[in-house]
Amino acid sequence: MSTIIMDLCSYTRLGLSGYLVSRGVKKREINDIETVDELAIACGAHQPSVVFINEDCFIHTPSDSQQIKQIINQHPDTLFIVFMAIANVHF
Repeated sequence: MSTIIMDLCSYTRLGLSGYLVSRGVKKREINDIETVDELAIACGAHQPSVVFINEDCFIHTPSDSQQIKQIINQHPDTLFIVFMAIANVHF
């Protein structure tokens, strides 16, 4: 199961990667990225089953937010999980 983790925090990436490995995901199937452009390339190359995204990676730049929406729409067979960075802004 190919998985992508998009998070600027190395601790979050490490913790999530460790959890996935403990659940049977092979370490070589987990890809860490930091930018929206890297996400577009990785989704095209790996056709991931799951993508974990920290909202903080794109929320501050409207063009990045738009590109994330396009990437999600282009990959309907991929499960995208977006972690909210600033909950009080949304509710």
